Amino acid sequence: KLCAGLLLHRYDLYRAGKLDSNATRVESNVRLRFKEIQRSKEKLTSHVTREEFQEAFCELCTRPDVYFLLVQLSKDRECLDPQDLRLFLETEQGLSLATTEGCWELLRRYEPSAQGREMGLMGIDGFARYLQSPECQLLDPEHQGVCQDMNMPLSHYYISTSYRSYLLDDQVHGRADLGGLIKALQAGCRCLELGITDGPEGEPLLGVDLGPDIPLTIRSALEVINKYAFLTSQYPLLIYLCHRCTPSQQRVMAQHLKKVFGTRLYTPEALPVTLGGRATTLPSPEQLKGRVLIVGKKLPSELDDSDGEVSEEDEEIGGGGPLAGRRMTIPGEEELGVVLVVPPPSQPRKLRLHKELSDLVSIVRTGSRSFYAQRATFKLAQQHSESPEDLVMFTKRTLTRVRPSSVRLDSSNPNPQGYWKGGVQLVALNQQTPGAMLDLHRGRFSQNGGCGFVLRPAVMRDEVSYFSAHTQGCVPGVPPQTLRVISAHNLPKPQGSGAKGEVIDPYVVLELHGVPADCAEQRTRTAAQNQDDPLFDETFEFQVRTPRSLLFSKYTLSHVFLQFQNLIIIT
Repeated sequence: KLCAGLLLHRYDLYRAGKLDSNATRVESNVRLRFKEIQRSKEKLTSHVTREEFQEAFCELCTRPDVYFLLVQLSKDRECLDPQDLRLFLETEQGLSLATTEGCWELLRRYEPSAQGREMGLMGIDGFARYLQSPECQLLDPEHQGVCQDMNMPLSHYYISTSYRSYLLDDQVHGRADLGGLIKALQAGCRCLELGITDGPEGEPLLGVDLGPDIPLTIRSALEVINKYAFLTSQYPLLIYLCHRCTPSQQRVMAQHLKKVFGTRLYTPEALPVTLGGRATTLPSPEQLKGRVLIVGKKLPSELDDSDGEVSEEDEEIGGGGPLAGRRMTIPGEEELGVVLVVPPPSQPRKLRLHKELSDLVSIVRTGSRSFYAQRATFKLAQQHSESPEDLVMFTKRTLTRVRPSSVRLDSSNPNPQGYWKGGVQLVALNQQTPGAMLDLHRGRFSQNGGCGFVLRPAVMRDEVSYFSAHTQGCVPGVPPQTLRVISAHNLPKPQGSGAKGEVIDPYVVLELHGVPADCAEQRTRTAAQNQDDPLFDETFEFQVRTPRSLLFSKYTLSHVFLQFQNLIIIT
């Protein structure tokens, strides 16, 4: 009666629209199995006994791949003792330091049966619980906390960076929403860009005043940032100011910064570090724990007036260089043939900057011309042909930032991997726009405890080293990376696919993201009409040349539907 009542309750939920099609498909399988059991016993009643419920439960909830592995390890005993578990950890999981005492601890932690724990045996349920626990994730358990050296200069780290993630919809007509800033900080972002404009009654606004909507003041944005700044990570937060406010409203902005952040606001007594400064002059994340740093334009130190002029050039790598005069397709309108002609660079605009705001800036923002000037000085390449090697040399000494192009009006994101492999520390993405590019970003910064700082490879930090993004052939000491795709379980149908049939035909695509020589893609066979327990059991090899710059992605696809699951793993 209890089982029948639960099933009827779930049916009522489905009728009310509170269960998705995947849940109802599972329910149908349960009903069908009960009917088969009762038919095999020639029962005339629909009541389900305890024994029948246990039989159906064990059959429906036991994963075949886990069961076969358990039987293989236990030599047909259908349970594991500590020695069997240790053999599994050493041979299959690669844990050469596994001990019998550690296996006893795993058994006591994951075996649900009190009798099994007393006898020192792990059954199918305990084994399945262990395999699906965080201890068996592909991400190195060490990276669940901060595990990298945090005492190096800021320029030695990749830094999780947000680009105007407070904008809803697009970059032109999108209204500002503080929820975007909260989500970015909760996701571990350590650099936020704020676009600030003059507002009514002398109060600066976040974004642009779009009329009927209530505008957001910069004061309210700063208060939200201060509240959530260090809940996810204790390491420094960079606030990138992008404004064209009048000096009077800049002064108001400076007062808000000091009042809201208080002692958290970092204002160095010595001269501030420029984005072109030597890496050794930058403090470390450990030194700046719990501090807020302002990135922006700064007046010369010898200026005595209350305000002065600074250049307001485009800070984007490529700005004023290879984009000039190029015809570019507007994202999302390729089929319509709409293009945008980027005009040649004009002279840098001038901005009146108030000294009170200038004094709060601890990292000075310069433009992309510093990159082209330094590259020309060292004669690293011909003009307008920048390469990853050029950027790596530049970023060894410089804290560098790139952002989505101005033609990305739809708040779409570029591929961050292309900039990471060049050593760029601050690759700003629209955190409000989901997709493969944001998944790569989240994969990168899931390392090091998700603190928002990831140490760059040594070849991008050491002064005496050479990096090539086009390395070919095998690198001595770097064996091929082997990956075995075993199975999946209870895959959901993609949203909105109810009219396409009851089951899907899943397969797994494996992608390796890194330098061009490392980029690769492979896929499994298709498990026809099996989304409950598709079994693949295929092994793949990837030749890796620069392991530290890699991201590995795995996602499940169907022949009929688009991608519906995406998981990023760091190798």
